Amino acid sequence: MATQLQQRRPYALAAGGGQPMAWFDADITLKAAAPELGVVEVTIAPGDEPPLHVHANEDEWFYLLDGEVTFHVGGENFAGAAGSFVSFPRGIAHTFSVETETARFLVINTPGGFEQMFSRGPKSLEEAVAALEEFGMEVVGPHPRNA
Repeated sequence: MATQLQQRRPYALAAGGGQPMAWFDADITLKAAAPELGVVEVTIAPGDEPPLHVHANEDEWFYLLDGEVTFHVGGENFAGAAGSFVSFPRGIAHTFSVETETARFLVINTPGGFEQMFSRGPKSLEEAVAALEEFGMEVVGPHPRNA
């Protein structure tokens, strides 16, 4: 796989490169996958966000490139605009709400592995919950806009 990092070898991906994946109608591009690290670029619209969930095994970081997002984590809400960076530590319930027509961000997870979940390409809430659970995450509530 072109996105698989190899230890002790340089890795470069051209602009626009990566493996296309999906989550509802969002555009997901796998940028890097390795046992230590996973990186995807996401372009997503309101309504396509995941339900409130918890990672047992991964820490997750978001770097917002375009748009505005409210990050919901650990019972707190953080407003984000382009250039914002937020951490979702493992074991803490989280999700996010897209506040603009679309938002584009990088999702970085350590260790790697859960980025492969997007290869399932869920199109319904039931498929999304199944994909999250398959990759070791627990859905603990609906998305805040549906609560």
